[in-house]
Amino acid sequence: MLRVRAASFFTGFAVASGMAMYQVQKEVWSSHQTLSAQAQEYHSDLESRIARLEKSTGLRSKPKESE
Repeated sequence: MLRVRAASFFTGFAVASGMAMYQVQKEVWSSHQTLSAQAQEYHSDLESRIARLEKSTGLRSKPKESE
């Protein structure tokens, strides 16, 4: 009787753990996508601000020459 209870407990625990890990994976992936989108937005905003600043000051970015 104890063996059946232990087996049932561990089976239920394994199923619940698997479901929890799946949910955590979905949440982590969603957070990653959100942060990635924010980083791309900040990067594009920064690039446009730099371009406007360079345009207003008359400076242009020149690529570094290899030595």
